[in-house]
Amino acid sequence: VRSNSSLAQQQQGLQEWVSNNPQHPAALQLPSELEQLLALQPQPLERVALLLPSHDRNQNVVNALRNGFLARYYQSKQAGQAVPELLFYDSSQLSGLGEFYQQLKQDRVDLLIGPWEKNLVHQLAEQTNLPVTTLALNYADHSTQTANNLYQFGLAAEDEARMVADRAWADGMRSVIVLVQSGDWGRRVQTAFTGHWQQLGGEVKDSIYLAQPVELAQQLGNALRLRDSEARAKQLADTLETRIHSQPARRRDVDFVFLAAPTSLARQVRPTLIFQYAGDLPVYATSAVNPGSHEPGLLHDLDGIRFTEAPWLLNTADPLKQDIVNRWPEAAGLMGRFYAMGADAYQLPTQLQL
Repeated sequence: VRSNSSLAQQQQGLQEWVSNNPQHPAALQLPSELEQLLALQPQPLERVALLLPSHDRNQNVVNALRNGFLARYYQSKQAGQAVPELLFYDSSQLSGLGEFYQQLKQDRVDLLIGPWEKNLVHQLAEQTNLPVTTLALNYADHSTQTANNLYQFGLAAEDEARMVADRAWADGMRSVIVLVQSGDWGRRVQTAFTGHWQQLGGEVKDSIYLAQPVELAQQLGNALRLRDSEARAKQLADTLETRIHSQPARRRDVDFVFLAAPTSLARQVRPTLIFQYAGDLPVYATSAVNPGSHEPGLLHDLDGIRFTEAPWLLNTADPLKQDIVNRWPEAAGLMGRFYAMGADAYQLPTQLQL
């Protein structure tokens, strides 16, 4: 059910499982979600439009999205699945969204996939209603409303932050110190994580915008209250009027650390925690910590950090991935996230019945 196959394939697989396991408790009484899945009637799309720019400062990402989308399309076609007619539009040439949607209506488009540019997605989100159902490949920032017929899908660090909160909560964590990169990106991730963590019932003990490595040790030392521990040891020595042997101890009201920072900064955090007598403190992070390299020197300082990542980068048995990597070797690395997103963008409309 959690596979990336088509809705019809999911339904067939589920029915086959029930037939092969008739006495299984789940077969005797299917969970409600699976009952709803079987009840869906696949609605084939006749014409689908893809809207992406031809000139963009991140054109390599756009190309990866398009190639992933087309790879999934042709894989489905070769497998004998019903596929829609594809139409392609260039968002770099758009003169106005109103005129563009009129063009889509004239071209009898059932679904628009795109745009990718955040400013265009924001414009769409401010509309009351869209004439054609749209699956945007990004998220609108600070939108107070969402237009009818608009769905938003993308790779957002905020989504990862909420997933980390869910994972840590499921692992029994209840209190956290938040470490994020300074700047707008870090603030957005911090807001997403903190909001979701507190909704779950968790407690945020401290939040820190990480500085350069020289200042990092002092920042973590203050957050872990090592200075308080050292002060208590000094006070005891003064009271006893003798030298005593002591080792600073971190605060004990924190269960884990949430980390959102690029690899270059994240590599400093784990060794610093160990140096600050907090090596036993679990660290959960977003995929930003992933260096995308298997070099031991890069990975050693990240040992023990648990982070989110796209299944694409972890699954080596996916035939589609193997085919794409053969054509575009960069898809084996971190750029693979965008090839996977493009492939999912093709698959989502049929699964969601947009």
